[in-house]
Amino acid sequence: MVYRVLCALIAAASFTSSLSAQTPFSDEWQRAPVDDRTFQGFLQFFAYDRNLPFNARVEAKDTLDGVDRERLTFQSTPDQRVSALIYRATGSSGDSRRWILLLHGGGAAGKEAPAFLYAGTLFARAGWNVLAIDMLHYGERKTDLVPVITTSELVARLYGNPPVYLQWVSQTVKDAGRSYDFLVTERGADPERIALVGTSRGAVISMIIGGADPRFKAVVLLYPGHYLATETIAHLPAACPANYLGRISPRPVLMINGTTDNLFLRESSVLPLQRLAKEPKTVLWLETGHMGNFREDLPQVANWLRDHVR
Repeated sequence: MVYRVLCALIAAASFTSSLSAQTPFSDEWQRAPVDDRTFQGFLQFFAYDRNLPFNARVEAKDTLDGVDRERLTFQSTPDQRVSALIYRATGSSGDSRRWILLLHGGGAAGKEAPAFLYAGTLFARAGWNVLAIDMLHYGERKTDLVPVITTSELVARLYGNPPVYLQWVSQTVKDAGRSYDFLVTERGADPERIALVGTSRGAVISMIIGGADPRFKAVVLLYPGHYLATETIAHLPAACPANYLGRISPRPVLMINGTTDNLFLRESSVLPLQRLAKEPKTVLWLETGHMGNFREDLPQVANWLRDHVR
């Protein structure tokens, strides 16, 4: 069944690709997301073996700026291991069972870009435990698919290649689900107190994760959009965030965007998504470009999470 659906979607991708050369980029799901029956069919792309052993390996530990960090890997699916960093405030009693799963943006360093190292440290100091993971093709999970991580190469090889992008979305949603399972079963996290925070491309995929996996208590989307200004081929419906964002409700969602973002454009890429988000939602517009106020935003994100994940 999964094979037949994937073949149909690949055929649709070929048709969409032929149209893209003739017409401007458009996506019908921004205007009308898929119905419930179709959505339920998408979920098979994200199914995984919850009994697969994690075989977690701790590779290093250190303490920096009052935060204990732990570098580790664990098995996600039979052919993929997740590389991760855990952050905890030094001297923490260990009683806090609140966790954030943190997803990076589209930079080559993945979870270890300076901004995300800062984010993990700040959230830990604010009383959260943090699991930051590398998404496939980034950071320690770099592959030959995108040898040089630049926006143009990502668009050409990953974001703008519908079947490959669907596979990437599928794997990342599985990785997030396995991360949730790992935190609950291996690290004693409270299953009702795990939040999802994604930035830029990590925010795009967080819309899909949040809609597909109802276990995350709250979802934060920092500088998200429907598609990059340079993307010219529509995503397959199962990989389109417009088909998932509204399904995060009734769990709370926070969206922060920049008015002068030149990657995710306000009128075409952001506002249509914001209209699809359902209550309870908090939408903030900042007078900045893409990721321009990222570090300044994080304290208010921590405060919002404190109010919504108790």
